[in-house]
Amino acid sequence: MRNLLGRLLQRSPADLERIASFWAVELRGHDRHGDVSLLYRTMTDVWAVRDAWERVSEPGKLLVRTLDGHDGTAIDAATLASETGLDPTTTGREIGVLNGIGIVATEERRPDDAKPAETAYFLPREMGMMIERIAAERVAPSPRGLPIDELLAIVPYPEIEEAATAWGARVVPAMHARGELVGLVLEQLIRPDRVERQIGALSAPARNAWARITTAGGVIAIDELLPPRDVPLLTRRRILRELAAPLLLWHGYDGDRRLAIVPKAILEPEPPKIEPPPELRLVDAGDVEEPEWVFPHAAAWDLLTILRDVAATNPRWKPFSEADPAIARRLRRKLWLADRETLEIPTGYIELLARIGALMGVLREDTNERTSVGEMAQSWRESAFTTASQRMVAAWTGAEEWIEGRARVDANLYGASWPRVREILLRGLGELEEDQWHDEARFVERLLRAEPELLRQAQVAAVGSTRRAALDTAADAHERRSRVMSLVVGTTLETACVWLGLIERSYERAGRAPVLRVTPFGRWMAGKRVEPQLAQLGNAPIAVGANFQILLYRPTPRRVWALSAFAELQSLDRVSTWTLTAEALIRALATANDLDQITTLLERQNAAPLPQNVSYTLAEWDRGYRRVWLRRSVVLVPEDGEKAEPIAAALKEAGLEPEVLADGRILLIYDEPDAGERLYTAATRALRERGFAPLADPQALPVRRRDA
Repeated sequence: MRNLLGRLLQRSPADLERIASFWAVELRGHDRHGDVSLLYRTMTDVWAVRDAWERVSEPGKLLVRTLDGHDGTAIDAATLASETGLDPTTTGREIGVLNGIGIVATEERRPDDAKPAETAYFLPREMGMMIERIAAERVAPSPRGLPIDELLAIVPYPEIEEAATAWGARVVPAMHARGELVGLVLEQLIRPDRVERQIGALSAPARNAWARITTAGGVIAIDELLPPRDVPLLTRRRILRELAAPLLLWHGYDGDRRLAIVPKAILEPEPPKIEPPPELRLVDAGDVEEPEWVFPHAAAWDLLTILRDVAATNPRWKPFSEADPAIARRLRRKLWLADRETLEIPTGYIELLARIGALMGVLREDTNERTSVGEMAQSWRESAFTTASQRMVAAWTGAEEWIEGRARVDANLYGASWPRVREILLRGLGELEEDQWHDEARFVERLLRAEPELLRQAQVAAVGSTRRAALDTAADAHERRSRVMSLVVGTTLETACVWLGLIERSYERAGRAPVLRVTPFGRWMAGKRVEPQLAQLGNAPIAVGANFQILLYRPTPRRVWALSAFAELQSLDRVSTWTLTAEALIRALATANDLDQITTLLERQNAAPLPQNVSYTLAEWDRGYRRVWLRRSVVLVPEDGEKAEPIAAALKEAGLEPEVLADGRILLIYDEPDAGERLYTAATRALRERGFAPLADPQALPVRRRDA
């Protein structure tokens, strides 16, 4: 292996100490691999290599350049002396020094068995790259007057990653396009206020060094900025690295003098050209396909329906929260957002409601991985629909994940502040004209242009099967990012914003371009108007007909929850229809409800007595309902001739509660499903400790009768 890390791992502890001394590295000495790692990071840091190269003698530099020309091939000292023109003594001395400080590595070669082994020297790959970079810097134009785009174009990818991180971006190593990272850094460097904030966050020595450089006009010799007699090498390197990490400080040469440079593009940036956001495009209502009417708080109603299903079926949490066709089939006739003809449920809808329910404490995952009713369910369903929906929007807004889009878009986004994204989106929706259709694409474009920080920290790792290029231009990355961000915002509008009742969405009749209209509830959530009220239909909240149908005129969460307990849903509309059936009533009676409670609720909400035939039939159904309680037990069967009383006494002595039946068997009754094994074990131990022999299989031994 010709890499530097492998060479360092082969070095002895004494060699490592000598190398660390030259490179001004303080080894910890506790872990050899940790020490090697620390040395490797220093020796591949360009600022440390510049310091080291400055201290290498001229013959040593000639030898290094010669080895670099051999591209990692090992060369013996005699050949090096011949190629460089140095005498053998000087060559041997200088190559030994270079090997001692870790720049050059060695290998043993044996030309043939008749000759002794000889030492050959080579330049590790990383050191060669660093030396070539320093050589290129000496002949490159000064970074002082280069445009900011040209400056960032010459920065190696790892240093661009480091700079983006220094400016606060959430960077996943090796996952981002170069152009995207360049765009993030460029956005900071051209803004004096952000540069000033960055300088203010540095250490005091780094701030002082910055002040001296800027006072000197942006160019100063490093030895003058940080004199070697006053500032130790390690301290000087730390200060320079602190300024260089965010790319505020650059390095240059004036002959043999090393310069600390702040480019003019950073000291005196040109104000960025800001294009005004595009104007919104209004669409006449007559040119829009009228969307199908749904209840203004459909998501809250549907979450009630899901809550009732969870209480009855107790499904497993993972399939419930990650989409399960069986669950969808069970619910599709009961949800507002299901298609009225195909009964298809929007992709991700049930999962979104489940996640919001979990965030509110309305749903929860049990320890046995089952979905159950949460501790906040009762208080949530006792509120008005507007309040219930408001709490759902608040839970969605505060979610740290893109829960509304992950089932729709195959995109990996890292580092996005989704609560901030949703807050900005709600504010943008609140600025739209009331009762007016708007072109959706223009709204998204305007939002992204007016809010440049929207999803600024979101790093796009992959979208669908299209992997982003490792190298591209900032313009390419900006264009790709704009498309992805438009997709993300558009998906959020199409899913959560529609499902939670914040907007209505439809299409233009000509061209099928998507359009949106903010609902009164959406404007209220954006803080732009008073709380909207539901229409008051009918003379009473419900009407109970002689045909056993219940018409729900004034829905509230409490009424929807109650009706779902003892009636079957028939249709969802402005006036929803329910039907009283024997099966539904029996389900309600099995959950601790009684007929008087149900009748009283129906008559109170109906504002009139029930039709006589309905009241009579309900009573008949109630009389036909017979309760049977099932309980679990551990059964103990005494051997023939053995009396049950001593066994029962032994169990009572152990703290158990046995029940002796007329046929002599003994029962230990329990109600918790998982308590049986514990009770069985406790009874076995109690009997064994008191002189009995508890057996599990009565057929295992021959029958033995005892005389009375």
